[in-house]
Amino acid sequence: MPVQIITNAAQSKLVRDKLTKWETTTSISQRQKDCVVDLATWSSIDEAIDLPSSDLISVKEAQDQSTTINNAQQFYEWFHSVERGMESDQESEYRDYINSLKDHHGRCNSVLDGISKALNHLKLLGNQYRTVSHTTEALHDSCELLMQDQQDLEQLGTSIAQQLVYFTEHDRIGTKLNSSAISVMGEAFVPMLIKIDECVEFMKDHPDYKESAVYLAKYQQCLVRALTLLRSYIVNAIRSTAAAAISALPGSGIVVPGDPAFAQLYSKFQSQGPRIKALMEQIEDRSEKNSEYLQVMQDCYTCYCYQRQAVILPIINQEVERLYKLHDKDYCTFIRTSCMALIRICEDEYSLYHCFFSRSDLILQGLLESLSSQLYDYFRPMIIQQVQRFDLLADICSVLKNDIFDDHVNAKGECLEAFGHLALQMLEDAQERLSYRTQAYIQSDITNFQPSAGDLAYPSKLSEDLSNQYAMWYPTVRRSLICLSKLYRCTNRSVFESLAQECLAACIDSLRTATLSIVEKSSLLDSQLFLIKHLLIIREQIAPFDVNFTVNEVSLDFTNLKIAASGLITNKNRILSLSSNNALLEFLFQGAPQLTKKVLDSKKDVDINLKEACTDFITTAATMLSSPIHAFLATVETSTTSPSMEQCRNVVSETTQRISSKLPGIKKSMHLYLANPDTEAILFRPIRGQILTQFGNLRKVIDNMEEEDKFIINCPSPEQLTMTLAYS
Repeated sequence: MPVQIITNAAQSKLVRDKLTKWETTTSISQRQKDCVVDLATWSSIDEAIDLPSSDLISVKEAQDQSTTINNAQQFYEWFHSVERGMESDQESEYRDYINSLKDHHGRCNSVLDGISKALNHLKLLGNQYRTVSHTTEALHDSCELLMQDQQDLEQLGTSIAQQLVYFTEHDRIGTKLNSSAISVMGEAFVPMLIKIDECVEFMKDHPDYKESAVYLAKYQQCLVRALTLLRSYIVNAIRSTAAAAISALPGSGIVVPGDPAFAQLYSKFQSQGPRIKALMEQIEDRSEKNSEYLQVMQDCYTCYCYQRQAVILPIINQEVERLYKLHDKDYCTFIRTSCMALIRICEDEYSLYHCFFSRSDLILQGLLESLSSQLYDYFRPMIIQQVQRFDLLADICSVLKNDIFDDHVNAKGECLEAFGHLALQMLEDAQERLSYRTQAYIQSDITNFQPSAGDLAYPSKLSEDLSNQYAMWYPTVRRSLICLSKLYRCTNRSVFESLAQECLAACIDSLRTATLSIVEKSSLLDSQLFLIKHLLIIREQIAPFDVNFTVNEVSLDFTNLKIAASGLITNKNRILSLSSNNALLEFLFQGAPQLTKKVLDSKKDVDINLKEACTDFITTAATMLSSPIHAFLATVETSTTSPSMEQCRNVVSETTQRISSKLPGIKKSMHLYLANPDTEAILFRPIRGQILTQFGNLRKVIDNMEEEDKFIINCPSPEQLTMTLAYS
């Protein structure tokens, strides 16, 4: 029967009933039954689930169709069609996606095919590019090589052209040098000189070049020619300037430094200086590298100095002679003024020289020395023949050393170097002469001094009212100290120390000789105080001298020679002996004189003599005051019996009376000679000590006596003696 599929619940129930009836008539499996149930369920769904629009359309289409199922075969077909429809509805989205993927796959394959073709084209292009690139690089390298070759050829051409100039320049230079219109002062002369030097240097640096020796000789000839022109111009300019300066002098020819005429001797030269100096700088700069330039430079220096000497030397002679006559017998003033005049001239000549030349040279020093030597020609005969007094020589040395050297020569350096050599020679000559005259002065005026009665009138001479304290000094002391003070200012240390030692030794000997005369005319005490006074003066006056007053004296000791000679005479029989005991050999070896060294210290000698004089005075004064005690104690020591009270009383009485009578005189003499309370107190202190010692020894003898005897003797106590002997 016909079955119509509907979608409501009644239809579902009808389907189930028909299926149940159909199951009884048709044998189907359980699975088939379940499928039928499911199919019915699905067919009854209206809006229970949300199906895709395509599924809903398929179901509606199926519902719209009326299918009659008469048998199982039809059912299966219908079911299969429904199933396919459902599957188709369910898989449509996936099929669409698969179709889309297939479409994309096809497109990708098309793209891949395009890419493969593009890669093939690119590969082909790459191969073509590499071929073109290799070809281009080869072409570039070839071009660079050609350009480098071109550059090398250009450089070679330039180098050849540059070096060829040194060969082609000769003709141009030779033409200029042989031209009568060439001028040393022209603008082209110095560049030409520079070019000649460059060409000569080039030929010397490239001796392997063809004909370089020939061109070197040619350029050297050009250089000689150019330097000859240069030297001739400079020499002629200097000579003409010197001639003009000499012709401008007054008719008398007498010019004094400072006059306008004397100033013209410099102004005329100064006007030529800048032009000549510009040329000389070219010569001086090359003189160290080229002997030709050096010779030209020396010739120009020599010409200048010779011309300047011819101009200025007569004027210096006139000036020195004028000053010598003006300051006749005033030697120090003559030396000072003449040295100052020469110093000013040397400074002016030094400045003028550097107006012409940039370098100092020995020739300049020779010029300045020749100018300065004019004074030396007057100086040496003067100090040898005319100046005999050592004090004048000392003043001359002082002027040269202090006024000239220290104030000018040492302060102004190079410009007075030549004059300094002359001044040093003058100073050394004066010092040598001073040393000789000082020794003669020491011998004549100190060692061989013969004092007058007035010179030995001590102590009366000290009592005179003299305004000059030096007049109270013994003449040899005064002369020695004046001599030392003058020598110290103008001699070097070693010379001064040697002369000072000799002078002080002679002075001390003269003082000791004078003391012997004073002893005869006055007293021993006066002679000792006289010696102490003058030794103190000497020590005080030589203290400021910053020297050691020591001299190393070297002498030969011939003592061994005397002994050896005596042995030679004794052993005459062994003179010709061939053994080691030959007397002649012994004499030669043993008789050699011995070199001995002795240090003489003048200051130490003064201290030693002063100490001895003080000791003698102290002993003499103490003996004068305490001689009775000294004699008494000597007697007691030799006697076997004890002294009596009367003897002791007489000794004490006599000694105290002697102290009372003689002590004021001793103090007065000390004050008169020494005139210094501190020195007097120091010198009197040991005198008092010896007297106290004598009384102390006497007191030991008296202490053994009775108290009554001690009272009668009345020996003063130490306190009483100290008060009595106090120096005030």
